[in-house]
Order: sequence, then structure tokens, then C-alpha cells
Amino acid sequence: MVSLKEIFSKTDDKGSVTKETGRLSEGKKTLKELKVGETAQIVGFTKQSETVQKVEAMGLRPGKKIRIMQKLGRGILVKTSNSRIVITSDVAKNIEVK
Repeated sequence: MVSLKEIFSKTDDKGSVTKETGRLSEGKKTLKELKVGETAQIVGFTKQSETVQKVEAMGLRPGKKIRIMQKLGRGILVKTSNSRIVITSDVAKNIEVK
């Protein structure tokens, strides 16, 4: 099992560990900002919460490539390598992508 400390620490491009601060890193955007048809890679999360654990349990982890299939009101249908998942826009705004 992964600890919360490991979930909210990540390695930057230089290989050093940085902590999530609740703010987006420079040049990054959220999953909610992507348009239908766009593909991106998850780089981290902007908030620490149990929602993040649930999202990771569904397979949406840093490093995972995803594609926006549809926006359904407050829901967003995303496709990963082998599954499709609907998440709310409230959750999507806390998923940092590049």
C-alpha cells in the first residue's frame, strides 16, 4: 500500500522530489481544462484528499496517459490504456496534466 506521503511527493524533470502545494506547477494545466479529443499525461494532484486515493484506485496515477472522450455536464469521460472512467469536474480540476 502506498502512503499519502508517497502519493503527494513526486519527482521533477531533474530527478529531485517536490511536494504538492495545492498550486499548479508552471506550464501545467488541469484535466478539467482539456478539450474533448485531447490526450495528456497525469503528472500529479493539486490537493491532498481521500478523493485522490479513490482516483488512483481507478487507475489514474501520475505517468498514466489519458484521453478526453466526452464531457457530460459535470462529468468527464476519460479513456486510459484499457478502460473508460467518468469523473466529476470537481475531481478533474485537482488532476494536474501535461
